[in-house]
Parts: sequence; C-alpha cells; structure tokens
Amino acid sequence: MFEHLQRQLRDLSKTKEITVPIEADADGFLDKECPSEKCLFQFKVSEEDYKNILRDEEIFCPSCRHAEKADAWFTTEQMKAAKEYAQNHVMNKFNAAIRADEAASKRRANRNSFFSITLNLKGGRHTVLLPLKAADPMKLKTTCEYCKCRYSYVGAAYFCPSCGQNSASHTFVQTLKAIQDSVMSFQRLSEQLYERRTGQSAKRNAFQRLDEGSGLWEAQPDVSYETILGKEAMSRLTIYFQQRHLLAHQQGIVDADYVKRSQDIQYSIGQRLIIYKEAILDSAALIEKLGKDIMARCASE
Repeated sequence: MFEHLQRQLRDLSKTKEITVPIEADADGFLDKECPSEKCLFQFKVSEEDYKNILRDEEIFCPSCRHAEKADAWFTTEQMKAAKEYAQNHVMNKFNAAIRADEAASKRRANRNSFFSITLNLKGGRHTVLLPLKAADPMKLKTTCEYCKCRYSYVGAAYFCPSCGQNSASHTFVQTLKAIQDSVMSFQRLSEQLYERRTGQSAKRNAFQRLDEGSGLWEAQPDVSYETILGKEAMSRLTIYFQQRHLLAHQQGIVDADYVKRSQDIQYSIGQRLIIYKEAILDSAALIEKLGKDIMARCASE
C-alpha cells in the first residue's frame, strides 16, 4: 500500500545534496559574507563575475582579506533560508509519494467488496519552492583595477574578493569617506553643543575649520583645542583637516593654500596626497578626544 512512499524513502536515502537556487539582486549582484567569525563582513559580487572571474579555490574578504573556498561564503540569512528550502523540498517529496499511494489505494479498492482499506490524506500541502531572495543592492560599488571583478559593499572595504589585491584608487575613495565622516560627525556634535550652550547658531561649517571652531569655544570663555590636545597633536590635527579639505575639493592634489594653512613640509605644490591607515586612526582618535572633552565640559555646567 505504501509502495510510492517506500520508493521515495530509498531515493532520499541516496541523496547527498539538494541544490538551492540563489537570486541575484536588482543590479545582478550575489550576497556574500566573510566566514571568519571575527569579521562576518557582508558584501556582494557581480553574478557574471562570480561565474567567470572568481575561482572556486579561493575568495577573499574585501574587509579583512580572509581567504576560503567559494562554497564558504554564504550569508547567515542564506544558510537559514537554505535549511528551510531543503526541509520543504523533502516534505514535498513525502507529500507527493503519500498522495500517489492514496490515489493507488482508491484505484485498487473494490466497490463491491464487503470490506476494503483505502488511504485518505489530509493536510500536507505542497510548498512552492522559490530561489533565495537577495538583499537590497548596496550603494557603494567598485571594479578591481587588476582583475576587473565588480563588487559592492557597505562601510569600508579594501581588497578585491577575486584576486585579493588592495586597490589604490579604491583605498583613496575609502580614505576620503573615512576622513569626511569623522569631520562631519564632529561638526554636527559641535554645532548642537554650541547652540545648546549659547542659544546661538554658529556660522555655517565653522567647526570644519579648526581655528574658527576653537575660537568659538575659547570665547565663552572656556578652552581652546590646543589646551585639550597639546601643541604637537593640534598641529597633526590641523594637517588632517586640511588634507580632508584637499581630498574633497582638489582630488588630493596639493595646492598653495594647503601648504600655507597646514604647514606640512612633506609635500610640494602639484603632488598628490598619500594617506596611510595610521593617519586615519590618529585623526579619528584626536577628534574623539576633542568631542568627549567638549561634551564633558558642557555637561558639567
């Protein structure tokens, strides 16, 4: 009576894998996640490049450069959805087999017989299996200048997932974004604290200019940035702020205004800025120190 179900069980016992289709997003990119538990950085790779450029033997994390085989880069969400997909796939097989047995039992039943046994299945509806849905497209996109692999991300990413190379042009964009974000955060914080304390709004973008911003706080009277940071650290932060301006408005090409305002003797007019990771971290640390000190002073009054 359960011939179809028994046959299906034998077939399933031989099944070693179930193929789960994964959908690309609207831009044609596939979701990936770094398998390193310390990172778990999520990014996307062009579906076309994933097939034609990336190697099964090794894919690199754009953030930490962790390397693993291609089958290790499924996202946490994909793994969860894949398990559900596989379970539904198996249940559909069971349901189909039992319904086939039900139909066969009814065909074999002798209506003129005094006693007969038939199957009557209730529930067990068929589940429509759809490809795993992709996350929304990511705003930041780049193409590796070495192997031409296209990938997208949110946040900071430096390495190509295909060849693992650190893209110089991409690092430039990330550097610009990191510096701009820290300066903008400090500006907004300073504007809010200044208005709350004085009841007046500071001049537009005043806190993007260190001398002007420091003068506003010092006039309260309160304290200058140099008093908080020290002379040597203040000189470094002045350079970082001027570099941020140069990156945003001059594509990183040194001009006379930069040399005059920053007093940075490492560069000549016409050269392009080279900014290292250590400088970005130092800049963020100095800005954080300024912000925390000013917040503490405003909170204590």
